[in-house]
Amino acid sequence: MLTTVEKILFTLLALGSLYAAIRAIDRIVRIIRRGSGSLATDHFIARLVNATIVFVTMKTVVKRRPLASLAHLFVAWGFTFYLLVNISDGLEGFGFVLFGQDTIGNLYRLVADLLTVGVLVGMVALLIRRALRGQKIFGFNKNTLLHPKASFGIKRDSLIVGAFILFHVGSRFLGATVRIATFNASGMQYQPGGLASIQLGDPWQPFASALANLFISKAHVYPWWTGPSFETLFFLEHLFFWFALGSILLFVPYFLYSKHIHIFMAPLNFMLKPERKSIGQLDKIDFNDQSIEVFGASKLEQMTQTALLDAYACIMCNRCQDVCPANATGKVLSPSALEINKRYQLNQEGFSLASGKESSSTL
Repeated sequence: MLTTVEKILFTLLALGSLYAAIRAIDRIVRIIRRGSGSLATDHFIARLVNATIVFVTMKTVVKRRPLASLAHLFVAWGFTFYLLVNISDGLEGFGFVLFGQDTIGNLYRLVADLLTVGVLVGMVALLIRRALRGQKIFGFNKNTLLHPKASFGIKRDSLIVGAFILFHVGSRFLGATVRIATFNASGMQYQPGGLASIQLGDPWQPFASALANLFISKAHVYPWWTGPSFETLFFLEHLFFWFALGSILLFVPYFLYSKHIHIFMAPLNFMLKPERKSIGQLDKIDFNDQSIEVFGASKLEQMTQTALLDAYACIMCNRCQDVCPANATGKVLSPSALEINKRYQLNQEGFSLASGKESSSTL
């Protein structure tokens, strides 16, 4: 589908995005490894299976806030599925069809179409909810101490990521719509990998096909609507490809620094948690160990690796604060604020910590 020039530009952009992503991931790994102890990897297969089940079912999310949780499910499932969608679309841009006309290909397009609409609806609902009720849901008690950059940074991050998801997924949806319309404008039915008999739309993409009707000429009913030309549709198909795939490549480096890296780090954090008798159990300290120079932690790098990973896994939703009895009494304590402060301090001190230096301030 892409021209030779487009293929060269896309390849360069992809390599640049990959390089930036690798650097960001390496930085996070080095920061976490600065912590004491180690992440739990015993019974690895069982841990992997359990974490996968939790991620797929989202059973830890749906315990509270039912409507918000439903919107979250659509966004999380859809955005995760879009890893496959983006790979497939990228390959098709270079002429390789990953999913064709067989049963698997049909089911893939159906799931992609349904989840695309689910993500768009869910994301709009979450953004409206944050605008209307954000101060109450995501607020803190009066005297709770927050990192200076957190109050504004959380709102900015949510708005940026929300707008990106709508732009990325919306562009891909419009691209699929225009592609169906393009094939119909040529007098043929849309099918991945080729053309077949004349027929309007793709039954395995019901929402995209419904929208594609807006691009089809209806001169037999409305003389004033002849629809865009084949050349215009062809241009729009390329434009939306770049909007969808180009935006994800440009956004990846920022995504790894934002709180929304939670979508990858939360399942990883859940899988590598140490086994505890209760969720608040602390690690034991051997006071007879002469190699220990600091008991407890006064700086970020003196915390455990698990505690550092916690900060990267936090999405800053305040659900933990909702059920904290100390916070409910109006006290300054907030488990959410603790993780948020850690994360913003990690972002601020990240380059020093990753290079082996001490952080500049105490906890």
